[in-house]
Amino acid sequence: MLYKEYILDRFQEEAIKSIENNHSVIVAAPTGAGKTLIAEYAIEKHIQAEEQIIYTAPIKALSNQKYRDFSRDYGDRIGIVTGDVVINPEAPILLMTTEIFRNTIFDDINRLRNVRYVIFDEIHFIDDIERGTVWEESIIFAPQHINFICLSATIPNLREFAAWMRSVRQNRIDVVLETERPVPLEHTLYIKGYGLGWIEQLRDIKDSGIDPEKFTTFKTNRRNNKRNFTGTQVMESVISGIQTLLGGDLIEHIHLSDQLPCLYFSLSRKSCEEKALMNIDRDFLKPNEKKLILSEYDDLCQRYDVVNDLSAQTLREMIEHGVAYHHAGMLPTLKEVVERLFTSGLIRLLFTTETFALGINMPACSVVFDSITKYDGFQFRYLKSREYHQMAGRAGRRGIDDKGFVYACVNPEYDDYEDVKGVVEGDIEKIESQFNLSYSSVLNLYDKHRDNIYEVCKSSLNNYQNIKTLKNLERSMERLEKKRKELDELNCIHSDSAEKIWEYKRLEEALKAEQSKSSKSKKSRKKRKKRRRKSRKISKKEIGINRALKALKCSKCQNFKSCIKTANRIMDYQQRKLGISRQIDVMKNYQEQQIKRRLELLQEIGYIDNKGLLPRGEVASQIYGYELQVTELLFDGYFHRLDPDLMNVLIMAIVFESKRDVWYSKMPKKIIKPLLSGPDRKISSIRKREGTLGIDTPIKELDGKLSSPLYEWSRGCDFEELVDYTDAPPGDLVRYFRLASDLLRQMRRVVERGDPLFSKIDICISKINRDVVDAERQLRVG
Repeated sequence: MLYKEYILDRFQEEAIKSIENNHSVIVAAPTGAGKTLIAEYAIEKHIQAEEQIIYTAPIKALSNQKYRDFSRDYGDRIGIVTGDVVINPEAPILLMTTEIFRNTIFDDINRLRNVRYVIFDEIHFIDDIERGTVWEESIIFAPQHINFICLSATIPNLREFAAWMRSVRQNRIDVVLETERPVPLEHTLYIKGYGLGWIEQLRDIKDSGIDPEKFTTFKTNRRNNKRNFTGTQVMESVISGIQTLLGGDLIEHIHLSDQLPCLYFSLSRKSCEEKALMNIDRDFLKPNEKKLILSEYDDLCQRYDVVNDLSAQTLREMIEHGVAYHHAGMLPTLKEVVERLFTSGLIRLLFTTETFALGINMPACSVVFDSITKYDGFQFRYLKSREYHQMAGRAGRRGIDDKGFVYACVNPEYDDYEDVKGVVEGDIEKIESQFNLSYSSVLNLYDKHRDNIYEVCKSSLNNYQNIKTLKNLERSMERLEKKRKELDELNCIHSDSAEKIWEYKRLEEALKAEQSKSSKSKKSRKKRKKRRRKSRKISKKEIGINRALKALKCSKCQNFKSCIKTANRIMDYQQRKLGISRQIDVMKNYQEQQIKRRLELLQEIGYIDNKGLLPRGEVASQIYGYELQVTELLFDGYFHRLDPDLMNVLIMAIVFESKRDVWYSKMPKKIIKPLLSGPDRKISSIRKREGTLGIDTPIKELDGKLSSPLYEWSRGCDFEELVDYTDAPPGDLVRYFRLASDLLRQMRRVVERGDPLFSKIDICISKINRDVVDAERQLRVG
């Protein structure tokens, strides 16, 4: 089949056949295989039928890129709705984040009446701990007339996922699987101090403990035909297969091997910039290419108004040599400049974080992992196999490269052989449900279903996956019961209960512990009076334990040793049964208990009653993210009493999460303390009650550390002046300013137009959403 001048692959034809038959389809195919072509076919088909189609993406950067790409083909028939941008929202082709689609389902389901298909790009995000529940809720609660096209590179448990979707959707769901990459990958380890090798060489190095210097010296000797039979030679023969690097280092090797452009994944922002600066003297471009890339760079910087930005000036020096960096801490406009230049092919070496691998269609000839460990916010850990292959999949350009090259840098001194093998050769982890309803989702479901809310939530992937696990646990319980019956029964002349014998054993152990304490106390030479009082107290306790022991019939019984052995075996089985029983109870009841506890809290604080939603509940149900914080402060009048600048400070405290290694200037106490103390007490009291009720994911507490920079920005300072108030990366500042602006927009939806707060919110938004923060302006300029 020919489409858009491409001869389609088998999997593309299968997926298109499903779309022609009006079926839902799940497509799993390697990165770069051409999944987007399937989405484009569906778009064209349903535009011609005058039906709406929605394309959702996991990150705003991908939504923006797709908007630019599709705009070239479809013009004003494309629209986009994200938290930052609303352009042409009634368009037949609508791009949005998955959160916006989920919110639309709950807010105004009638808006979806003409939607025929929803495309979920990177559907494996359903496994994301923080956001995965949004994909799950979208699939469960979307109107049944909507079909889905689910695209992913990595779903090991594809059949299970499809079976769950079939259990909650009425229309047919087809599965299309492609395992072959159009451009094969060659995976290699760069073993620090040794050279290029693979898992076997790393294992041999770890086992033999060869010193890198001796290893290198021996290799030189061998090249010079100096035959000797030292221990070094024997060890080198154990790790045959190590290859030397062309040019002496990995980047030069890639250059000389004609494997540029290269994506160099460095899993920290700081490292990206440092490594780019370290490579600024390399020269990957010819004179005419330098002239061309600088012309394009200057034009883009002028268009996005970042010419005077210090980072842009530093980046220009790198760009001239074909080197750049890209990470979330950069200004979004500057990131987009780098992305556009990379697609031109003139950036030959790009140092970037893992976010560059999330769906953005920018492949390279080679990929390098500076490390296969990352800091996940709590600890350093090895990459998951899925993460590694997601990034590695960027290597190899279809129609350009015969092969893609992947290099993972490892240090034999620190990296564990088994862990490295698990990352690069291990099975990709299956996707797991992260179903966890927010308060706004609970309120919307309670409004529609009342007490049947629990039945609705049994539709979750979590519940579906648990069914199989529960069956296995129940079989384990049956096996334990069978083995328990095969045990010798307790044959005690005093008791038929193992518990009585265990009571005696526990008292014996308690006595030994008290005697040990008493002994240590007597050896002490300090504070004699206190010691004597303590001794008397301990002695009394020992006497009490002794009395309890003698009162039991097990005392001095000749059969005690035999009984205790039998009792131990019985108790062991009982403990194992209890553990399995608790697992079963958690799996059966966890989600229901969490919803029940949330409903109990919502009833306590006046959001619901037996009839449905109360006014606070009505408001909170329309806000997605920070719904309780906003609703509480709104109904208590905090926002009404503040001027726009201070109201913006309070909004920022709701959304902001500070980092330890960043400096933030402080606002004067006389301003910030009265502003945040009341709201902080209100929110802390709810968090405390959540803890009492056992709610696992409490609402976020206020964080006022960005108050001073936000206050100055709201009052009109230039973005460049914010360095006087914080050293936070500019990209982080823009992201949080946009989050605050998005929350204000949500608030505006729940405030009546006649309320003075409505116009105040408009003022607040205009004070934040300007210059580099204005995402819509950035997208229109692009």
